Amino acid sequence: MSSKTDGWDIAHDWANQQDGGGIGAGGNMLYGGGCLYSYGEHFIIARHVKNDKGERAVLFTERTYSQTTAKHIAIARGASSHLNIIYVADPALDRDELFTDWRGRIITVAEKLTVAKRPQKYATEIENLYHEAQRYADFFGYEMPELLVQAGNIRNSEQFLAYLTKDRAERETEAIAYNKRLKKAQKLKLKAWRAFENNSFMTLDGWDYLRCNVKTCEVETTQRVTFSLDEGKALYRFIEATNAKGSYADNSEKFLGQYPIIEINKTYIRIGCHKVAQKEVERFAKQQGW
Repeated sequence: MSSKTDGWDIAHDWANQQDGGGIGAGGNMLYGGGCLYSYGEHFIIARHVKNDKGERAVLFTERTYSQTTAKHIAIARGASSHLNIIYVADPALDRDELFTDWRGRIITVAEKLTVAKRPQKYATEIENLYHEAQRYADFFGYEMPELLVQAGNIRNSEQFLAYLTKDRAERETEAIAYNKRLKKAQKLKLKAWRAFENNSFMTLDGWDYLRCNVKTCEVETTQRVTFSLDEGKALYRFIEATNAKGSYADNSEKFLGQYPIIEINKTYIRIGCHKVAQKEVERFAKQQGW
């Protein structure tokens, strides 16, 4: 560890270690692994990076924390002024997180366009933010996300409103596609669980499911509660009788002597912390020939 105690020396030492080598500390600044820190690894001031072409740059934070950290940042900026500096929200963030941050900050500025008396000020802010995102993408050879490109081209309130309309539509389309993928993934995992290919299955839709262990003659739930088929059949008869009369919600009965039967209706049953769809109950009962 370096014995240097002056922050200026530490910052200059770090700036000259572009290969990421070396360590040092002093003046409440330290560096190692290519990163320069203020007070500790929780706050990265800047980080040396290299692209696939072997070109080097510095990802430099736009955050601040305290007056002392602000001083450290100023020292680091001066020490690395001869390097290719790319300003980012936080050098610790990955590509997707940085692109998301740039888009978020652009939208925050763009919102001011709708009430601004001098919109050019905010249009320039948007242009500067987008320019830095473009520099980052160009350096690493990354493709800019389409929504970030669209946001970066906003210059007036009309364009902002048009962006919001398109963004909302794309988000809705993305949400629909995501839910479809989620349902497909859950269906496959549920099938594997029922086939005893695994013993752990966390549902994503808020429902619990049932399977039959033919070896032990037991019913198993996705929350790993087990009970005998006879107990399950008795419960099914109770559910049938209840639905024939109407519904149940008085919380007076208990299943297996410990799980309160909270609610029974023609859509679902709630017992303890379990919520099972009536169609799942019927599927299981039919499978058992009840």
